[in-house]
Amino acid sequence: MKKHKLLVAALAVAVMLMGAGYAYWTQTITIANTVSTGYLDVQFVDADESDWDDGYIAHISDDLVTVDSVIATDKQNLSFTVGNFYPGAGAYLSFVVKNSGTVPAKVTSVTGSITENADLANALNYKFDAVVIRTLNAGFWSYRYEDIDAIDANNVSDLATGLTSALQNIVLQPGEELMLTTHNFIFNETQDPGYQVLMPSAITGSQFEDTTTKFDLAIAFTQVN
Repeated sequence: MKKHKLLVAALAVAVMLMGAGYAYWTQTITIANTVSTGYLDVQFVDADESDWDDGYIAHISDDLVTVDSVIATDKQNLSFTVGNFYPGAGAYLSFVVKNSGTVPAKVTSVTGSITENADLANALNYKFDAVVIRTLNAGFWSYRYEDIDAIDANNVSDLATGLTSALQNIVLQPGEELMLTTHNFIFNETQDPGYQVLMPSAITGSQFEDTTTKFDLAIAFTQVN
């Protein structure tokens, strides 16, 4: 009888131990994944313009040539208008392009499209010789000058090609701003902002009198991988 009770007790203990082998605490930990994408946003943020009369060397402004620049509300388009142009006169367009996005950006191409009077557009001269990148830090501007070949274009296509060549390898970090400038060859230590548009003095007679030309420059940006 004692052996039987002992066997029953041993069996009960074995069952209890077996149950204990299958009972355990459980816990789950979780990795919460959130991925937010950045955005590409390049804008025209500033523009200015000026002109000169009676030849670039004189650099005299007699208010004969009229100039105007307007940035569209969406900051994706900039209109530059020059009026009463004549041989020997010139003007320049100064503009600032800002990377207002959260990812680095660079120019992939610049395309010129003449929408009116290609003959006049391609008779003008276009110049710039420096690209400046500026950054605002703690209320102070810092400037970085990019090394480029001077552009002296005699038609819109060459201007677009020159812009592409000058800009396509420049990375614009978020918050940075890009500008073109042109050295004043009379006062070499100074620079005129923007790119210059000149009407050559070689244009004579009544050629291009009382005419208008229009062309667009489209600057394509892409994010940097």
